Amino acid sequence: MFKKTTFYKLGVAAVLIFGSVAFWGERRSSLDSTRANAAVETEVQTDRVEFLSDYDEAMRVAAAESKPALIFFMTKDCKHSQYMLRTSFTDPEVERLAREFVCVELDMDDPKNEEVCDAFDVVSSPTELFLSSYGVTLQRASKAQSGESLRKQMQSALTTVAWRAAHLGEDAAIRR
Repeated sequence: MFKKTTFYKLGVAAVLIFGSVAFWGERRSSLDSTRANAAVETEVQTDRVEFLSDYDEAMRVAAAESKPALIFFMTKDCKHSQYMLRTSFTDPEVERLAREFVCVELDMDDPKNEEVCDAFDVVSSPTELFLSSYGVTLQRASKAQSGESLRKQMQSALTTVAWRAAHLGEDAAIRR
């Protein structure tokens, strides 16, 4: 009797162990597959923000397309600038809103950008500057921003552009 009970218990234990291993192994491969599919969908759904690298060219494009400009002043060795490029500018909503702007990335260490930095009194990195298509400063932030914070600032800049167009007209925007 002792032997039958022992074998029975061992059999039940073996079934439970192998059953749970099979279940969790199958579940894990299912989760891995789901994660892989989500990663592929994410890669397909997101576009990178396209930056121009020349201020004068960007402002010509902004005027021609009647779009505001987002100027991102950065340096290659600034960890906060690199953080924003890796995280904030890859936020899907930021990517979508960026299509409403002419985006410019200016390296503050590059001598050709010194004049622009001086003109806008940019002394720290990162600095995000929002301009109307006529070069009027709409907003400015001299700090690293999360995707959510940058998104809110972009929406606010677009609202300001719409208000200026409705209430001041293009001629007034040019003069200010």
